[in-house]
Amino acid sequence: MTTATDTRAQIMDAFGDQLSVTGYPGISLVGVARTVGIRKPSIYHHFPGGKEELYTAVAIRFIDTSHTRIANALACGATFEEQLTALVRVTAEHAGTTISFEQRIYDALELVSPTTKDQVSALYVEAVLAPVVTLFTEAVQEGRISGDPQFLTNAFLHLARASSLGAGNDAPQIVELFLNGARPRRDGTTRTR
Repeated sequence: MTTATDTRAQIMDAFGDQLSVTGYPGISLVGVARTVGIRKPSIYHHFPGGKEELYTAVAIRFIDTSHTRIANALACGATFEEQLTALVRVTAEHAGTTISFEQRIYDALELVSPTTKDQVSALYVEAVLAPVVTLFTEAVQEGRISGDPQFLTNAFLHLARASSLGAGNDAPQIVELFLNGARPRRDGTTRTR
């Protein structure tokens, strides 16, 4: 027997699959229902707000999963360099499957209500970006690196995503490349903004 929770998860999975392929405008709730093997009105039983509520649930699930991966990566490193290496590896492991999905979630923010946009954006900043910004803030305060922590976070995460081509095998080199650009110069000046 399929439980309501199972059906809800299946609906979210089908919606997420469509979001990855077509983007938010191309999602068909009839197609989602067909994929799950239910009728369209059943979607509204689980998600009374329809497409936008479903988008919100899928986006929050993605953000929660991303937060867990980042938290685990940060917890497994004893040193700053080990934490960065773990972040590169976890980012690289999931980049192929999540970058386009993450982009689709971001793109949809322009098509949903301001309330949903604010909710999803705030959660992403809090759960995904803030832990990395905190890591860089502490490293700047300790003098390990120099620059604006938010800029460093953005630069590092983009570099980590680019490393997905090597599936994380080049994580130590990516970290060293980043740190070479972020460490204070011997004369005390900064290489980054």
